[in-house]
Amino acid sequence: MLPRNMAKRTELVEVVAFERLLQRGAADGFFVKRPIWAARVPARLDVMGGIADYSGANVCEATLGQGLLVAVQPCQDRVLRIRSLAVGSGCLPVETSIPLTTFESRGKAVAYDAVRALFHGNPLGSWAAYAGGSLFALIKEESIRLRTGFHLLLLSAVPMNAGIASSAAVEIGTLCAINACLGLGLDAARIAQLGQIAENRVVGAPCGIMDQIAIASGRRGQLLHILCRPGSVVDTVAIPKGTGFAGINSMVRHSVAAAPYGDVRIGAFMGKRILNGLRAKKGLPPVAHLAEISDVELSGMQQHLPEALKGSEFLARHRTHGDPATKIRPGGVYRIRGPVRHAVRENERVLRFIEALRAAATGDESGCVAAGKEMYGAHASYRDECRLSVPEVDALVEAVRLRGAKKGLYGAKITGGGAGGTVAIFGRLDALKKHVPAIAAEHARRMGADPDVFWGTSPGALEFGARRYEPRAGGWSCRQA
Repeated sequence: MLPRNMAKRTELVEVVAFERLLQRGAADGFFVKRPIWAARVPARLDVMGGIADYSGANVCEATLGQGLLVAVQPCQDRVLRIRSLAVGSGCLPVETSIPLTTFESRGKAVAYDAVRALFHGNPLGSWAAYAGGSLFALIKEESIRLRTGFHLLLLSAVPMNAGIASSAAVEIGTLCAINACLGLGLDAARIAQLGQIAENRVVGAPCGIMDQIAIASGRRGQLLHILCRPGSVVDTVAIPKGTGFAGINSMVRHSVAAAPYGDVRIGAFMGKRILNGLRAKKGLPPVAHLAEISDVELSGMQQHLPEALKGSEFLARHRTHGDPATKIRPGGVYRIRGPVRHAVRENERVLRFIEALRAAATGDESGCVAAGKEMYGAHASYRDECRLSVPEVDALVEAVRLRGAKKGLYGAKITGGGAGGTVAIFGRLDALKKHVPAIAAEHARRMGADPDVFWGTSPGALEFGARRYEPRAGGWSCRQA
């Protein structure tokens, strides 16, 4: 059996649930009595930065108390068998199998397009693209030849399409568990890169790397400052004493694979291409990332940016927008000026937000108020410049604003790719405890269903590490892998 203090040693619900499955023998028939490797990763709360990540912006991210556990065990046949189970839902598991031979041809990894078509060709199995695509990206990018298959269990306390990076959690959890199982020694930065590759090239979602880095390298009780050029951890940011963050799910399903998010990204890359042309005329070098341009410089050039442009007109003038993750539709019409302004100004908002939090760490509440102001500014930019908010999200943000700093709620904003998903709320801990349930109850009356509320913080993948469970007489033992 597992050590008696195992459940006490961790407060992570996904780990406790997995260890109970092993104790009860509930995973028998999926796992056999051989070693199992497990990694636990958190969901993330996009505090500031959001969709500016693909433009090379600074972003500021938190880990949430909810997450998922990925457990893997090598098997004799060369098949990837994936089972997904929600913690505490009472629902039956969902399962699919993928022969690893479909990932290769003549001993080499096939093209990404072939694997993408494999998953998307079967609507009942498309959910497995996040885990299966991560394994394929590992095989292809690291030139690994697998001689065995895997049984892979996803045990999740994270709702899908809630804007808290559930897809990135599956990717990073899968890669961390297999990394430990195979003893590959990949670091957090490389695991984040592979997760993004899987989402861009197998899932087909044009995300930046913010989510993957936040989940891989996030720290319990701290915010993570990331510079997305292309992606590196700058520092951690202390959360001022007595304050914290919470999230409320708007109950509007969010997806970065959906058209609104992708169209805003395309518009931003179109704008970068146009601005680089203007810089060339001034004898200035091109920028690799849109957020390298300051708001001052943009103010002198934005009159040359079209408000919107048809895809065919842009292609005729510029041939390409330079973004391998998205494709311009000739018949589509893309907003350009708004997405460009958002990327440039959000980058600067994030830096002001971090500066304000650091001022608040000295005990000056005005720093918290200033940080909250930047969150409201970010939300307004999502809504007005990118048009990626929805009325249900706006209502949640407004409910926080109406209570305000005098009641201990400093700021709120839409998160991640927008168009639904979760609202991040910053406030005093006592105020969050009092007001967030009331705001959620108000939202439930509007929506006719209780929204998920996300609390707390937990270790990122690197901080948690991985565990190895080994069979022994009467049960299982556990040690750090």
